Amino acid sequence: MEATSLKEVYASVNNDARTVYVVPLIRYSHKKSDYLYLLYKNLIEESDYDIQSISVFNHFKLVAGILSNRQAILHYHWLEFQDFKSLLGMPWKMFCIYLFHKLGGNIVWTLHNEFPHDQKYLGLHRFLHKKMAAWSDVLHVHCEKAMNIMSERLQASKEKFELIPHPAFPAESIDKSVARQNLNEHYGCELKPELPVILMFGNISHYKQIEKVADLVIDFDFECKLLVVGPVKKGNLKLFDELKDKQKQSAQIQIIPQFIDESRVPWFYSAADLCAFNYREILSSGGYHMAKAYEKQIIAPDLGCLSEEGKEANVELFTHQDELKQLLKQHLKARANG
Repeated sequence: MEATSLKEVYASVNNDARTVYVVPLIRYSHKKSDYLYLLYKNLIEESDYDIQSISVFNHFKLVAGILSNRQAILHYHWLEFQDFKSLLGMPWKMFCIYLFHKLGGNIVWTLHNEFPHDQKYLGLHRFLHKKMAAWSDVLHVHCEKAMNIMSERLQASKEKFELIPHPAFPAESIDKSVARQNLNEHYGCELKPELPVILMFGNISHYKQIEKVADLVIDFDFECKLLVVGPVKKGNLKLFDELKDKQKQSAQIQIIPQFIDESRVPWFYSAADLCAFNYREILSSGGYHMAKAYEKQIIAPDLGCLSEEGKEANVELFTHQDELKQLLKQHLKARANG
């Protein structure tokens, strides 16, 4: 079923509820780029619901909250763990969620990934996710294909799913020459006006297969630049080392391994000619929607919710790496020949 808003979803599970607990924390300091803030923006600005954002370390507040107010909703995101240390906290988190459910609270769970991107502890994740799906009143997804995939994976009825599209990101495009000058001055990018630029923006992580795109760029027989921009995600230092080696090998690769202040994000998108995505697996992609907001040429895999974007302007989908190579070469050469 496709809902028009979160307000409609919340009313469908508990029309009397006025408190919504959101996990994890909403980053109110990043109102132009934080997915959670943009998802809840309308509710935050209105007064119908009290949106209370809770960190992953304060799950006890869910139990305390439902004990004091039985008319409450928990909206949960990213139920997963990446290593043994974070695994140790899962029993407590699941216990708090279970108590919230048993004490009469309603649960909405947004499904962002088919399974954890690092593919660790898959059996345990499958078990926990099926439990969470059973406790949830609504399973929220961003597209119909995600519903089809996750209803089978979680063994959950499609009647439990609600489809609300991914929130749009606000874009602040600036002149390309100004953007490239800013990047040259502040990040040492050495971007020339005629140089075709590919942008891969976001956390550096294995599932994005950035290194494969770098290899393609290194082998091209024309000049271009691949900008890989974003912090290195936990557990991906080996990938970072590999990318640094490729950067030493070729001037066509540049890694900027750091969090980018929101005010400087427009520099990167305005300087780029196209945005490339090479996900190994994906349901919904915030990076894709950011690139779409800046009206960039997008090359992305025919996976998850991206499969429904092939008819969008400036979007081309691929199914294998050879096709990715040809699409990159086609668009970059066209820009190089100007």
